[in-house]
This record gives sequence, structure tokens and C-alpha cells, in this order.
Amino acid sequence: MKEHLRTQLAGFFISVTLINVAMFVLGIMLQPDYRFGYEAFAYPLIYGVIGSVPGLVMYSKKELTVWQTLIREFIQMVLIVALIIAFMFGRFHITREYVPQIIGVSLSVMIIYVLVHVFSWLMDLKTASKMTEDLKAFQAKASGEK
Repeated sequence: MKEHLRTQLAGFFISVTLINVAMFVLGIMLQPDYRFGYEAFAYPLIYGVIGSVPGLVMYSKKELTVWQTLIREFIQMVLIVALIIAFMFGRFHITREYVPQIIGVSLSVMIIYVLVHVFSWLMDLKTASKMTEDLKAFQAKASGEK
């Protein structure tokens, strides 16, 4: 469970960074003249928390098959998209003018979700390589001492 929380926390920080990038890109594309105040700095943090909640809720102690993991990841991504869209647009009566924003946000959330997993995988790969090197060094040292 401790490792799962650490993974979720790392995912949160990666998400917040990527959300900032997505907000910048979508803002320039969809509303280039729009200006906002300091409260806008809180939104990536809020979206990061919203994006982390399904990962905390869907935790499983048992080892999942590849198929079960893929299904779980897909469900988690759909939940995150739905939660973010509900948070962003839930107070509005959705009309055609919001469709480009909803599509842009949905695609951004999906891209961010995939990138968070890619970056997490790369960090795990680096950690595993370092551990393998350390283990080989330890084994070489141990065999040399005998």
C-alpha cells in the first residue's frame, strides 16, 4: 500500500506538470485573448487531485492479469475524463459553443493519462536498472571475498 501511495503521489506531480502544459496549449488555441488571475494557479492542483482519486479508489492487493490491468486502466481513464469534464463544465448548460472545449479537454486528459504512465514506466525502468547494477556489484563483491 505504501508503494501504491508513492506511485500515486509521483503520478500527481507528473499530472500537474502536464496539466499546466495542456492548459497553456489549449488556452492559446481556443481562447488566446482570455486572461485570468492568480486563482488559476490552483486549477492544475485541483485537476491533479481529481485525476488521482480513481487511482486511489481502484487499488487492488491482488496481482492482476494483463487483460484485467488494461480494463482497469481504461475504466480509470474514463472516470478521470468524466470527473474533469463534470468539474469544469458541470455548472453550465452545455451548448454547441462548449463542444470544442470539451473535446479538447477530453483529448488532453487522455494524452496526459498516457504520458503519466509512460513517464512512470520510464522512472521505474531506471530504478530497476540501478537496482540490477547494484545487485551485480554486490554479487561480484561477495564472490570475490570468498
